[in-house]
Amino acid sequence: MINTVRRNSPLWAIALLLMVSEAQAATWFALEVPENVSDVKVEVDLESLRSRGEKRDLMTRISYSQNQKKQDVSFQSVIAELEISCNSDLDIWKNVIFYANVSAEGKPLSTENFGTAGISRHVLKILPDKAWTTLQRSACGKATAVAP
Repeated sequence: MINTVRRNSPLWAIALLLMVSEAQAATWFALEVPENVSDVKVEVDLESLRSRGEKRDLMTRISYSQNQKKQDVSFQSVIAELEISCNSDLDIWKNVIFYANVSAEGKPLSTENFGTAGISRHVLKILPDKAWTTLQRSACGKATAVAP
């Protein structure tokens, strides 16, 4: 016989809380970006990191000390799905969610989905090159990056 947790039991509420927080949880790891890029904070969701040969798929959270502007959206942070190429400079953004607050808190302002082909990091410039180099190096486990 399988024991079930009844809705009026305090264990039911605890089980529900654990399921909800686990579904929304991300293990964010802050990368140490160069000192001259102090106005941006880059974090990687360690649980999202996937390796496909020389490519790495990952989720990143980027926060800025000042509001940024992209077309008609003023934002202070983004959560983005990226594809990093460890042997070339063909890194791409797959999708980006823009937030008004630091650390992607609150409701999203806007979402851009670039599909499986993605969009080059050189076209969508929302992360300084030196911070991108740190991100690429960290994702690929290298002491140096493919491009500065």
